[in-house]
Amino acid sequence: MVSDALAGVFHSLRIYHGPTAPRKAMDALYARFVSAGDIVFDIGAHVGDRVSSFRRLGARVVAVEPQPLLARVLTVIHGRDPDVVILPVAAGAGNGEQVLHINSRNPTVSTLSEAFPRNAAGAVGWEGQAWDASRVVPTIPRAALLERL
Repeated sequence: MVSDALAGVFHSLRIYHGPTAPRKAMDALYARFVSAGDIVFDIGAHVGDRVSSFRRLGARVVAVEPQPLLARVLTVIHGRDPDVVILPVAAGAGNGEQVLHINSRNPTVSTLSEAFPRNAAGAVGWEGQAWDASRVVPTIPRAALLERL
């Protein structure tokens, strides 16, 4: 399981931070909405490619990522940046805990939704995907994210 998770994370790092990552296209897209000095929330920040884009655009970022392995990746990449706050939690309606359904081989599509893995099973384009692990994660109310600044 751990090796699948690491392989999934390394795969994502190659795609989103590697030499062929679409940085210019991502920056051009987000520049339509994000300006220097803005505060941007990246909910489910994954490996931080959008955090990187938002920072290149001059925004301050709150990165929310409940998967411990991915939160560690974010800390390695962005943890020394004073304009990035990394919260290793899920964003939800209230305080507490929720079950995170983890797709170890494709951590991008891990989800808090109970229904998503069931609905994706057998759906076109989702062949071979499995939510093979779960973890109870702390949840912060979305409204409380502003207080973290």
